[in-house]
Amino acid sequence: MRKYLPLVPLTLAIIMIILLMAGNVFAVDYDIFTHSSRYNLGGKIDITREIGHACTTGAVVKQNVSGYGELTRSEDVTIANHIMTATSETDWRTAEDAIQNLVVTSTIDLCARPMSAAAHAYSYNGFTIEEGDLINPYHPLVVAGLIQVEPLTSQMLKTEIEANRGERGSYYLDIRAAYGPGPYHENVDEELNPFYGEDFRWWFDDSVKGGIDRGDYYVGNYVEIDQYAYTSYGEMKRFLDMSSPFSTGIITEDMTVTGMSEVKEAFYMDNLEPGPKAIRLTWWELFF
Repeated sequence: MRKYLPLVPLTLAIIMIILLMAGNVFAVDYDIFTHSSRYNLGGKIDITREIGHACTTGAVVKQNVSGYGELTRSEDVTIANHIMTATSETDWRTAEDAIQNLVVTSTIDLCARPMSAAAHAYSYNGFTIEEGDLINPYHPLVVAGLIQVEPLTSQMLKTEIEANRGERGSYYLDIRAAYGPGPYHENVDEELNPFYGEDFRWWFDDSVKGGIDRGDYYVGNYVEIDQYAYTSYGEMKRFLDMSSPFSTGIITEDMTVTGMSEVKEAFYMDNLEPGPKAIRLTWWELFF
């Protein structure tokens, strides 16, 4: 006869592992904001939504809907200090007799600084920097305001989908973005803003590998994007313009398609790793 392991001890072991993982995270009392919405709409539709703000959530997601037809939409958002996750799914069909096609636009603006070039020629401590030379926008001289730089990309991903009369469209977005404070926030009053304290920041340190150190609760500087866009017939426009000064990776795209369009996309940019106790907004953190 086949013997089976008892389920209770195994379940308890799994719960203990999760509690240990969660315990490392919630040594700090994070304020977590959540929002969920479900739409089922028909007729003339006009929606403007914005998730996140400035550089306190890693990214800002703006979504607009305009036109005549039928639309269903779901969205789940979670925000903590300097980190955000959002998942949304929108499906629609433009009315057969619409006087305006149904259009869905999504714009993602990253807080992460892009690859940059020196705006002018500089000479500093025997080093010469020519105008146009690549320079990390987080370089101490840039942070101190001694060198002016010009960004090479806009740190934007924009998708616009217009379904013609009687045609369908679909858009799915799953994003996780984090942007913790750095040396440019070192003068913030820690008593008034505890999440800008040293435990939550990164800084330049020549004594460690890579010249950058971080506090245990530093949330990181990264973004993960999964996106799907589709229209059975209409017009799809995409604009992608992102870069990383740490990996010197850069990607640009400017696309317009009239007809049937389907785009699946995964994008990950890991600029700075989070600290060992940083919140990541994973499911076990929210569960506990």
